[in-house]
Amino acid sequence: MKLVLQTPKYLIVIGLAVFLCIAGVTFFTGRFLEKRINTIADFAGTNVYRQKVLVYQYEFGNIFKGTQVAATLFPELRKDISEESLMETLGTVLMSDDKVKKAWYAIIKGKDTSFVYLIRNSASFQKVVMPKYVKNWAKQQFLANDTSNVRGTQTQVSPALHLLTASNTVESERGRLLTGLDVDLMELQRAFASVDVKGQSYAIIVDENGICITSPNEKQIGQQLFQPKQDTLFNQIHPYGRTKHQVVKSDFLGMPVTRYYIPNVINGLNWTIIVDVPVIVLEEDFEDIRAYSIYMGLISVSIILGMIWLYQRKWQKEFLLRREVEINRQELLMDKQALQLLAETHEKENAMLQLSKLKEKVNPHFLFNSLSSLNALIAEDTELAKAFVVKLSRVYRYVLESYPSGLAPVAEELRFMKEYFFLLKIRFGDALAPLDIQIEDRLFEGEIPFMSLQTLIENAVKHNILSKEKPLKITISSDKNTIIVSNNLQLRTDVKDSGKQGLNYLKSTYSYFGNQGFNYGIEQEYFKCYLPVLHLTE
Repeated sequence: MKLVLQTPKYLIVIGLAVFLCIAGVTFFTGRFLEKRINTIADFAGTNVYRQKVLVYQYEFGNIFKGTQVAATLFPELRKDISEESLMETLGTVLMSDDKVKKAWYAIIKGKDTSFVYLIRNSASFQKVVMPKYVKNWAKQQFLANDTSNVRGTQTQVSPALHLLTASNTVESERGRLLTGLDVDLMELQRAFASVDVKGQSYAIIVDENGICITSPNEKQIGQQLFQPKQDTLFNQIHPYGRTKHQVVKSDFLGMPVTRYYIPNVINGLNWTIIVDVPVIVLEEDFEDIRAYSIYMGLISVSIILGMIWLYQRKWQKEFLLRREVEINRQELLMDKQALQLLAETHEKENAMLQLSKLKEKVNPHFLFNSLSSLNALIAEDTELAKAFVVKLSRVYRYVLESYPSGLAPVAEELRFMKEYFFLLKIRFGDALAPLDIQIEDRLFEGEIPFMSLQTLIENAVKHNILSKEKPLKITISSDKNTIIVSNNLQLRTDVKDSGKQGLNYLKSTYSYFGNQGFNYGIEQEYFKCYLPVLHLTE
């Protein structure tokens, strides 16, 4: 007699139950494993996208950097520099990046306009006749009201599509300068092919109209790939918001890819970088795992799942370790930037501390001398004494003014300095010669360090002999964008060294604002101090 469990009916039931159990375990285990791996794949894809964006932002930054440097350099060039030297200087700057093959600049002075077109050769670059399409673009940009740092357009120059760029015009004594690049987009894409060759993704860049700028599929360059009003790619997304992605089929690879995008601004150009990352995990892999698990039985399934789990944990550990190294590198970079910012902050705090000390120094010392002069003046000239009191009150009101940036308008500094000098003139009489001021009106809207003129005049009076026979002569003049304060040199020998507190304050202030033009020293028989006028924007 057969046991009940040995009958075909029950064996089928048991076999079916075992099969369903194995299938259920395989299915739920596979779903769990798929979810975990997809999560890691999405994390990896997002980071691949961000790294690719940084690479392209860096490369385009290098390409356009030359036009920015040229705009900064042009006003500093000597007026008498030859045209050949000017071309060498601007050409070297504009074509500093190897990917820049063609560049141009135009200078307008009065009714004359000079156009220069440069192309790269094996050794350096040479000047050739500017193509008509570039000259027409340059003429349009001189009339444009666009204030962006870089602006561009695409134009078809058979057989290639070209990107023409132009920067803002800058002015100097030589005239108005406009610079730009003539980029063959096919050549640019081939140059990008050697950038990030190990990356497991490829990038497409489109402009605000959906026109393709670069793509590994060169047939797409110059084609309209997206409709700005219809495609979600062009929805207004905060540039620091969460990365958007969707799974699409790549025409270039012929397989599904995960497409990541956020509208990105490259050097002022409203372009969007799209990165396609191949799908890492395929559904067929999980189907094979389920099938083999069912055939090999519950024990075999457990072993396979255990091995997969261990491998997945090992892969995840290695991946996270690599990410940790990358994060540490980024943190080191951020720490370096933070230290630089801290140094700048300390520089400003040092300048403001020295300014505070200067104010404390002005209060008791200057007030004592001023009251002594006022006491003698009351008996001699009542009206002049009243004017003296008004000037003195204005001087102290200005000293107590708050300028958080440490800078004050040139016009305000001149007004304060005149009132301060009036008090000194009453005190010293003919021993102090009348103040000679020769400053161009255009500098009045600029800014210089707070109490800078008063500090230099006080130093001149403190360190020099004042007498009717040898009066102290102070002159305030301007040269281009610099105010020059000078006085005849007749040094006293009985003045202790003050540690150059006032001059250190001025040096620290200019250093904080990144201007290295501040200078002072003895020139022939005069002491001169050079104060660059700053024109800062919000």
